[in-house]
Amino acid sequence: MKIKQVLQLSRRATGVQNELLYHENDGLREALTAKEKHKKRGKPLDLQQREEYHGGAVFWSPRKIREARAQETVKQREEHEEQLAKANRKELAAAAKLYREQQAQERRVAREAAKVVREREKAEKEAARAARIEAQNTKRAS
Repeated sequence: MKIKQVLQLSRRATGVQNELLYHENDGLREALTAKEKHKKRGKPLDLQQREEYHGGAVFWSPRKIREARAQETVKQREEHEEQLAKANRKELAAAAKLYREQQAQERRVAREAAKVVREREKAEKEAARAARIEAQNTKRAS
């Protein structure tokens, strides 16, 4: 009876430990994601400075800020499209390489088959020639 109680207590303790570790793990994941969110820094907008700018505070109009944000959006979209195009080119190159390898394999197989056919024909010709010579020799001998 005591063994059964000990096993039940240890099972419960293990379950509780597992639950605590699970919640701790969730908390650590949330803390990590929060920390990573704080790491992201905003990029400065590309607001062009004038030639006569020598420091000090500069105030930008809302229109200039909107234009700079729009330019940044376009720039990010172009970068994303370039990445997609690059991935597409890479995929096409891999497909072309695979196609070339398949074609080369087919040519190798065709060459091997042609070689077997040539060797068989050569052996048949040689056998026919040997039979013809043998027939001539037996004809002469008789």
